[in-house]
Amino acid sequence: MRNYRHWLLFAVLIFLCTCVRAQVRNPVDTAAAEVVNIDNANELIALNKGAVQILVGEVELSQDSIFMYCDSAKIINEIQVYAYDNVTIQQGDSLAAFSDQLDYNAETLLAKLRGHVALQRGKTELFTDRLDYDLKTKLATYHTGGRIVSNGTTELSSTHGYYYADRQQVYFRDSVVAIDDRFEMRADTLMYDLAADRVYFLGPTVIRTDTHRIYCESGYYDVQLDEAVFSQNAQYLSGNRKAAADTIRYFGGLRETYILEGNAFVAEGDFQRATAERINYFRREDKYKLEGNASVRDSIQTVTGDTIDYDIKRAVYSVVGGRPRVSAPPMIILADRLDSDPETGFSTASGRVFWQDTSANVTIAAATARYNETTGYLLASGGAGPDRSGRPDYYGNRPMMTSVLEGDTMWMVADTLVSVRSDMVDTSYTTTVLSRDTVMLGDSLTVNVLTSTDTLVTYDTIRYLAAHHDVRILKSDMQAVCDSLGFNTIDSVLTLYQNPILWQDTSQLTGDTVRIHFKGEALDKVQLLRNGLVITTPDLVFFNQVKGKQIEAFFDSTSLSRTEVKGNAEAIYYIVDEAGAYVGVNKTACSSMVLHFKNGGVKKIRFLSAPSGKMEPMQAVNHETFKLEGFRWETERKPLTVEDLFKGRTGEKPAVLPVLEAYPAEKSGPPAVLPKE
Repeated sequence: MRNYRHWLLFAVLIFLCTCVRAQVRNPVDTAAAEVVNIDNANELIALNKGAVQILVGEVELSQDSIFMYCDSAKIINEIQVYAYDNVTIQQGDSLAAFSDQLDYNAETLLAKLRGHVALQRGKTELFTDRLDYDLKTKLATYHTGGRIVSNGTTELSSTHGYYYADRQQVYFRDSVVAIDDRFEMRADTLMYDLAADRVYFLGPTVIRTDTHRIYCESGYYDVQLDEAVFSQNAQYLSGNRKAAADTIRYFGGLRETYILEGNAFVAEGDFQRATAERINYFRREDKYKLEGNASVRDSIQTVTGDTIDYDIKRAVYSVVGGRPRVSAPPMIILADRLDSDPETGFSTASGRVFWQDTSANVTIAAATARYNETTGYLLASGGAGPDRSGRPDYYGNRPMMTSVLEGDTMWMVADTLVSVRSDMVDTSYTTTVLSRDTVMLGDSLTVNVLTSTDTLVTYDTIRYLAAHHDVRILKSDMQAVCDSLGFNTIDSVLTLYQNPILWQDTSQLTGDTVRIHFKGEALDKVQLLRNGLVITTPDLVFFNQVKGKQIEAFFDSTSLSRTEVKGNAEAIYYIVDEAGAYVGVNKTACSSMVLHFKNGGVKKIRFLSAPSGKMEPMQAVNHETFKLEGFRWETERKPLTVEDLFKGRTGEKPAVLPVLEAYPAEKSGPPAVLPKE
């Protein structure tokens, strides 16, 4: 869609208009000039007592401001003129008409030019075999085909031509063709409005250039303003790029703007497509602005929003309004604004950001996010804000991840959340024996085996998650805190670093590093690496304690079932009788041991080497100080509600944030899936 200034060349149409303009400015006074005057002839022959006059040689005739020249003529009753050979009609200083024959009536003011007809005004010429001009109705017509040439470069032709002088309008109808060294146009009907200086398309019209084609069935081009409107099935095609709308408007000037309105779309190739209520295209800059239910789709992603600015050359987009959305399966992202940066390959989402990986059933809510659609990388920071009801006041100060495990939601909050997707390809081969042939070669037996090999290639998506600084996790049957963590979907292991603590029911597990293993979506076991410590309590009064270099803790569906301790194993466990009453406490040490738990208490213990220790009566021990080294029961850090994930370390609430309609109101806290906007 470019350079419709070319249509200025349609000034070729003006030739007919200007011809009649002169006649309009100098109307024929039929009352005073109903006869034709003979101004010159080499020979005059009068017949029928002068009613018929034959003129031969250098004939010159006139009527008012119209002058006629020819080789010979016949005048009947000074009214009817038949002119032959080298016929010329001159009107004013600028209009000249040429033909082989002329039939002119001074009373009806009807001129019929026949044979090699040419009308000339300046550098514009009209050629046809038959042209009729009625001075009374101010209408000039041709019906056997006409051709207009302007400036020697542009040619316009049609089967029928009509010029209405009073209305100052010219119609070209049937097989209209305009040819120029820069474009070609074919139409059913065109109308040129001289007063408005506009060319109207009144039927199917196709405009072709070296780079594009335009089709419409209605519209106009304003010559003076260099503006155009294409309507009724308006379409544009340039290479692989196609555009269509109910109406396409063109505005010339420095930016050369095109506006598509009503069912507007721009498509390029098989995968790229943009739609909106209004599409603005700035041709010189090669930029789009999509407004109203805007959508851009390519082979990787679909971007939606109220307004999308797209720079084609730089492949940069910016999306605002209407909750912009990017869908790049399995990734989906919602935000108040989306911006892309092709130089870095990353895009930025800001304002109430919601990101989801549908393959891993993971959602992240944040204030801002930096992401890459191709690799699935995401770095989220800041909070998404309070929920719709405004509760609680401190929602939104940090990003939050949610995931559904066995129908139960797990929430994770940290200063920064990172997610990376990787595609893994696995190739396996299966060999099938098709036949065996046994051949005797001398004393040797040779077996020839014919086999075929099938190759199976499988693709899988791996998701890596990382959280940094003050990480907090909440699940109905598990809670945890640490400074940072990592997770991948290959082995389903969640690793907690730097002062990690894990709570499960009434058990607390700590270590320098904690690895949480999932089997499917269920908690399977926990590894405590270096300085591992497990604390369980049935009543929050007396605490069973297990310590060692490395501890593996196993869980059933509800609680801790057993621990396996390797290296410098130590244990403090309380002994109860059959009635559940405490009878003593035992402190034991050995290299390795296995403890089995039930309802928070030690059910049995198995020592894998000779233990050292003894049981003390309950009253003989100061239970407040009877603790293993490193013991700490940190219930104040244990998050029990979603609100606890956002509280400060000392329990204070951050400043109240403005209420943002991010989450639908629900009893259990933010959802684990993207909200419907």
